[in-house]
Amino acid sequence: MRRADSLLFRGMLFYSNLVLFVLLAMVFVAQIIAKASGPGHGHWTTGLLFRYVALQMPETAYTVIPLALLIGALIWISLLNTHSEITALRMAGWSLGRLQRPLFGVGLLAAVFMFVLGEWIVPYSSLASEMLWANAGTHSFQEFGSGGLWLRQGQMLLHIQSVSGNGKQLRQIHVYYPRPGMSGMEEEIEAQTAEYRQGHWVLQDLREYHIGNQSIRSFAETERPWHVQLDPETLRSFTHHTRTMTLQTLWRNDRDLQGGVLAMNRFALAFWQRITYPWVGLIMIALVVPMVIRNPRTGGAYYWIAAGLALGISFHFLTQMSGFISVAGGIPPSLATLVPIALFAALAWWLQVRHQ
Repeated sequence: MRRADSLLFRGMLFYSNLVLFVLLAMVFVAQIIAKASGPGHGHWTTGLLFRYVALQMPETAYTVIPLALLIGALIWISLLNTHSEITALRMAGWSLGRLQRPLFGVGLLAAVFMFVLGEWIVPYSSLASEMLWANAGTHSFQEFGSGGLWLRQGQMLLHIQSVSGNGKQLRQIHVYYPRPGMSGMEEEIEAQTAEYRQGHWVLQDLREYHIGNQSIRSFAETERPWHVQLDPETLRSFTHHTRTMTLQTLWRNDRDLQGGVLAMNRFALAFWQRITYPWVGLIMIALVVPMVIRNPRTGGAYYWIAAGLALGISFHFLTQMSGFISVAGGIPPSLATLVPIALFAALAWWLQVRHQ
């Protein structure tokens, strides 16, 4: 029986890796074509293009590994069915659970590998690719978007347009001090830049406006200490996708931004997805194996590849939809993450029980 276990394990490992390689190659070529024109600024060369796409491959692998496991299991089990190996093992007394054990071994290895990718490789490779695309060899500031970043501390309103890659330099800062009851503006400060030095912020090239009932007074300064609580790491996180953050960073940002529902759910959702996503491959294996064994004469490898793609796309759509609802404040992030997994796990359990 050890030879049968080894055969099942090696076949599953081979076809899963083959599917993963094909998927990565397809995405690599598609990205080369899509990003060939560059970001539209700076100096974009062929070398930078290939470097940028190569830096995205760890994240792509992290995303498609469950799909590779799903399709790899479908192909391998359907091939075994074609040559009656599954029938022989079933006649030898192997239950469905015993048959799936070597396949789950591959799924467990994939889960560990995904966790390593998600924590120690993807955050750094994705950040490097984002910086390469944004900088294009010319500048190192990240825009907060056309509307900038708005924050509130007490009665003070802050508007920041861009931040440096390390979060310690800001550009185009506006500080507003409204009158009680938000009946008007009492004071406004415009600064070209701000810099984080030795644990404190300093405004540079600033102009201060005092707005009275009949007049406006303005003062210009080259530099002034700015007493505000802004963590550079938190500021940097606003300009980057959550994939560039480790679990510890996601947890810290979620904790520090409890006041804003949208920001809080964004980090909390990514935190829960990072914990649960590596185990999706195991559920996919449990889902598809009884389907193929129960219908051994249905179609061929191409049929099951199409079925696997349909299942993978369905799971991705359900996950994305629940994530959007969660970020909008509709459902808790933990629920948004666990519900799609629970639904597919329940379907896998039903197929397992029905097959028994």
